[in-house]
Amino acid sequence: MSPDEIVDPSVAPSDQFRRFVTHVGIPVAGVLMVIAVIAGVGWHSYRTVRNGALSLTHSLLLSQQEYVGNEVNNYLAPASAGAVIARDMLQRGNPSVEDKIFYGYSGSMLRNVPQIQSYYLADSDGNFSLVQRGPDNKGLEQITLQDKGTPNATFIHHIFDDSGKLVSEQKTKANDYDPRLHVWYQEAVKAGKMVWTPPYIVEVTKQMAISAGMPYTTATGKTYVYAINMSLSHLTDFLDALKIGRSGHGILLDQSGHVLAGHKMHEIEAAAHGDPAKMLLDPVHYPVMSKAFDQYRVHSYGTRTIRSKGQNYIAMLSPVPLASQNWVLMLVAPESDFAQFAKADGRQNLFFAFLVVIMSSILAVLLFRQGRKTEHVQHDLERFRAISNYESHSLQTVASYPELFNPSDDALILTESLVDLSQARRAGIWRILHDGATLMCIDSYDRQQDAHSGGFELSTSELKTFFDAVSHGDSLLVADASKDERTANFYRLYMRSMGSHSLFLGPILGANGPVGVITLEDAPQASLVTHFVDMIAGIAATRFSAQHYTAVEAARAELADNEKVQEEAPDPSQGFLVPPGSLKVDGAYPLDVDPSKLEGFYPAVAIMVISLSDMVMTAQNDPSENLKLIDAMAQQLQDIARHYGLYSIRMLGHRLVCVAGCSKTPDKSAPERMANAALSMREVTMSMLAKADLDPVFRIGIDVGPVFGGLLGQEPRVFNLLGDAMGMAELMAQGAPDAGTIQVTEEMYLSLRQSFLFRERGRFFVPGMGLTRTYVLAGRR
Repeated sequence: MSPDEIVDPSVAPSDQFRRFVTHVGIPVAGVLMVIAVIAGVGWHSYRTVRNGALSLTHSLLLSQQEYVGNEVNNYLAPASAGAVIARDMLQRGNPSVEDKIFYGYSGSMLRNVPQIQSYYLADSDGNFSLVQRGPDNKGLEQITLQDKGTPNATFIHHIFDDSGKLVSEQKTKANDYDPRLHVWYQEAVKAGKMVWTPPYIVEVTKQMAISAGMPYTTATGKTYVYAINMSLSHLTDFLDALKIGRSGHGILLDQSGHVLAGHKMHEIEAAAHGDPAKMLLDPVHYPVMSKAFDQYRVHSYGTRTIRSKGQNYIAMLSPVPLASQNWVLMLVAPESDFAQFAKADGRQNLFFAFLVVIMSSILAVLLFRQGRKTEHVQHDLERFRAISNYESHSLQTVASYPELFNPSDDALILTESLVDLSQARRAGIWRILHDGATLMCIDSYDRQQDAHSGGFELSTSELKTFFDAVSHGDSLLVADASKDERTANFYRLYMRSMGSHSLFLGPILGANGPVGVITLEDAPQASLVTHFVDMIAGIAATRFSAQHYTAVEAARAELADNEKVQEEAPDPSQGFLVPPGSLKVDGAYPLDVDPSKLEGFYPAVAIMVISLSDMVMTAQNDPSENLKLIDAMAQQLQDIARHYGLYSIRMLGHRLVCVAGCSKTPDKSAPERMANAALSMREVTMSMLAKADLDPVFRIGIDVGPVFGGLLGQEPRVFNLLGDAMGMAELMAQGAPDAGTIQVTEEMYLSLRQSFLFRERGRFFVPGMGLTRTYVLAGRR
């Protein structure tokens, strides 16, 4: 039970609620009421100021619209009024001075009206004259079409300087040019009055232009069209530079929505690739203008409020009456540009409101600060008192355990109480064996699985920094064990398979220094129960002093109690246990071994098969590095086999076969020696593969049973074992559930269940044998 779950029945919930209302509820409610009053007054003031600002905004926009409309009319007026004047002069003037009137009037207009680009004069016979500005906008250029309608048709160019002096004369081919085929001529003749053409791009200047054609008929009955070409670039510059509020702008469109001039005209031209027919408002880039023009199509001219992207805009649309097509002038500006002073006033009111709120908050804080501080201190005291009481209860439970100091009892209550009090995911008690080079897990308790395990051994060769941290005798709390160099190897070998991250280490101190360590994994309350961990560490140290628990002493005691069994001589054909030089060069057996005595029936032989994945055997890109890894692993396994007195250990491809108890009479110690060797080999193999940055992709299977042995083949003859135990051991290795696990048969389990910990896998069908149970060897008890 967690200390946070302990409830004191003497504390009345109603008293706590009353204190909370008095110290917190009333002051907070008072502050909220002040805030609500200030917010209401501020909102009413803001709405009043905003409505007045909007009314003023409409008046300002009307004035701005009138101003812009006058500017546009003034921009187009020279073309409209000038066309009428020129028509009257040409229509009523003497035909003999027609060219002088055309060139004189047009030149004067070009010198004084910058938006006019050129003047055309064409008649019904196909005659054509043009006046435009000279190169670099200096002087004038007069162009006349000669020999019209013939292959020799040419344009005569006369260029004059600013003083009217002829500078040069040029001729260019006119090809099939006929002014009567152009829209400005045809539309004007058809309408019988001045007509504006749609906008077009002038090829020479790459600028938008429009033309106004004025038709007239002379006394001779000949029809003329006097055309004025105007550039829209000046109108675009005027509208683009126009400031409406802070960020508003204007734009000029025709009835079909084509853009004629205005804001970001160059971007619109680029998007349309210079085609005036495609210069439309894009709703993606110009959502406000698009919405305003859509409403104009429905509701005609007027003022509209457009909302886009959470902001209000004011749009005013009015006609340009001078143009025959009734162009539309649109002005758009954010509402906030004109109501900025209202926002400023609102911010000022808000600032003063914040000052009042801060003052009110300070007064409220002074009311309950001391009470809250006292409550926090009281709460902490009650919490620590609850933890202390629960620690006392847990310690009393541990102390009342009758077999607490019995060396033969596992005392599983120690790890269970550690997990219960610290809320750890897993707690373990580890002992440093007498050789000082091995750390052995006496007991490990998993809270989620509610299971105990033990018998894991870790050596100093792979955990040097971890052993150094334990040997100092100080407590250690690491938030992420995988990233701390002191605990990284311990995490990789022991914690990673469980998925835990944080680690707490509590030393177990003996008479001459640390004799073990207590580990808590993912324990949120580890820092609060350090003294309880110290007490459990003292109990564990007392238990260690009463035990002789080294692996060598245990093996010797077991061997001393068992009946001495004469085991057959080691396999002379192959294997790691044969000392160098014991075989002859030709492969014959040593002279002191009688091969005839190796044949026969062996009733209880323990056989272990270690199956290494092909990925391990071929993981290194360099074959020499691969062989070095396998050779180092073989040497370690050879030392373990010698330590536990195995009969033979033989590597066959990616399999390793170990044999123990190969004797005529059953060897009771063979299964235990094989199990100890399996645990040690698993630890060494996992450590070496982890050091080489390889996954532990190997599996171990063990069986004990009768086999036949004998010499096979001719000289040199090879000793081999045959029988069900060999096949079952290999089957156990192949069917092991996870990488790095040891799976044993039911016979092996029955022989070792008093000394080792197992986990049952279930019942399986084996061909030729029927149903049988298999177990996973977890560790020593």
